[in-house]
Amino acid sequence: MSKAEIANLKHQSGFNCAQSVLSVFAEDFGLPLELAMKLASSFGGGMKMAATCGALTGALMALGLACGYFEADDEDQKAASDEMTMELLRRWQKEIGPTDCKTILGYDVSDPAQRELAIQAGALDHHCPKCIGKGAEILADLLAKLN
Repeated sequence: MSKAEIANLKHQSGFNCAQSVLSVFAEDFGLPLELAMKLASSFGGGMKMAATCGALTGALMALGLACGYFEADDEDQKAASDEMTMELLRRWQKEIGPTDCKTILGYDVSDPAQRELAIQAGALDHHCPKCIGKGAEILADLLAKLN
């Protein structure tokens, strides 16, 4: 089973989009599953305000684990991290288009009435699995190129 499929299964079991994507990569980079789930818990629903998609933020967090920097003066690693980040974002925009939940879903899920309308219209069931799958797929592809 691919990481994209596993991420979607996690989402179906009740985790948010960011948790679903980050969790399938976290342990590969030494981040325990429980910490990954806690870290990403505030990023679902576009950071709870229909902003940047949780699947995208989860992928970016995992990418940081893979190629991020931790020394302020490590210009080479900063440049490498920025390059991979921009590649992930370019691919996301090519595959998905918008980066924010409100535009992707067509509803402002931070508003309870709009969220209910999105659920009734099936917007979450249609768009979220696609974003989670694509986020995990793009990330897996980028990580394979690092090795």
